[in-house]
Amino acid sequence: MNLIETLRIVILNLLANKFKVFLTSLGIFVGTITIIMVIAIGKGGEEQVLNQFKGLSAETVYVNLNYEKLSDSDSTKIERLTKEHVEQIMNESNTLNGLSINNSSHKEVSFGKENDYISVSAVDDDYARVSNLEIEEGVQFSEEDQEYGRNVVVLGGNVAKKFYGTPGSAIGETIKIENNMYKVIGTLIPKGDGIQGLNPDDTIFLPYDVGQKVIGDNGFPRIIGLSNNIDNIEKTKKEILSTLDYVLEDSSYYVIEDAGSRIDAALSSAKTMNYLLISVGTIVFVVGGIGIMNVLFLSVRERTKEIGILKALGSHNKDILIQFILESAIISCIGGMAGVITSSLVFPILNVVNVSAIDTIEGRIIAFMFALVTGTLFGIYPAYKASRLKPIEALLVE
Repeated sequence: MNLIETLRIVILNLLANKFKVFLTSLGIFVGTITIIMVIAIGKGGEEQVLNQFKGLSAETVYVNLNYEKLSDSDSTKIERLTKEHVEQIMNESNTLNGLSINNSSHKEVSFGKENDYISVSAVDDDYARVSNLEIEEGVQFSEEDQEYGRNVVVLGGNVAKKFYGTPGSAIGETIKIENNMYKVIGTLIPKGDGIQGLNPDDTIFLPYDVGQKVIGDNGFPRIIGLSNNIDNIEKTKKEILSTLDYVLEDSSYYVIEDAGSRIDAALSSAKTMNYLLISVGTIVFVVGGIGIMNVLFLSVRERTKEIGILKALGSHNKDILIQFILESAIISCIGGMAGVITSSLVFPILNVVNVSAIDTIEGRIIAFMFALVTGTLFGIYPAYKASRLKPIEALLVE
């Protein structure tokens, strides 16, 4: 029996059992959509991580609290970082290209008749450059603003948009933080997601000494710096630690990290979640493959006499084997193609529920190939059993 004749028989059998083919392909259909979605969500998660850090260079280093040690300690006894520490570190470092201190807390802020609890951050002169924050409207803090402790603020992009509609409309307006009034002199270009627990888009920035009075003893200042070369990151971290070791009574309450390692760690977490989601999709595929296997076993039993007749007419074992494998492959192909096409309807739903997902051609191809291979593999054993039926025994079946 030639391949064209075999294929004709397969198609006739499938057309004669449309509902069975539909039910059998459902598992593959669901598995295909699942794989496409998990790949898209995984890609979206990785892009979110990269966007979170896109405003910083790989040369960025941080001095943060060691939260593991902090959990077992009295926070009031921990020595806080100061501008003097920043100056000392800069004076003793050969690899730093910039260093900044900031402190943040949430406070009640009044925008005319509207009130909200918003993140406020006390920042020094170098914060905008080190953190790559750019002005959209107005100006940044001047040296005089910092030196004379003027009551001025710069608004994050989201804050300006929420309360004033446009960045330009916020310039010159007055806001109230706790009991003091502050003039808006600038708004920042939105950056997207924040890092280190601070999203600049949703933050109000104040000159450092002014902001410290607002924040009080609630926050712990942290330091952000820029190494002069990515190859000097480790040296920069050692220099900072060396200075902190003698200017602080106990420097072990602080850890020094770099943006590169944080990006790697975040991407690793995103990829781990992606692998977990793909495992779930694989399980769905396996269940669909088992469904195909069960249906083909039933099909072999129902068509035993047909198989006997084909063999009596000269069909070989490999012809029967190919026939049933083709059935399995076509059913898988139908489920896979339906899943690829239908997945386009799912992405708008993910956008509505704010799930980051990136639809890619690679994801669709991988899902379809997975569907085809899985379904075909699960059809091999039933096909083998069908090919081994003896013609006389098959013809005698009632």
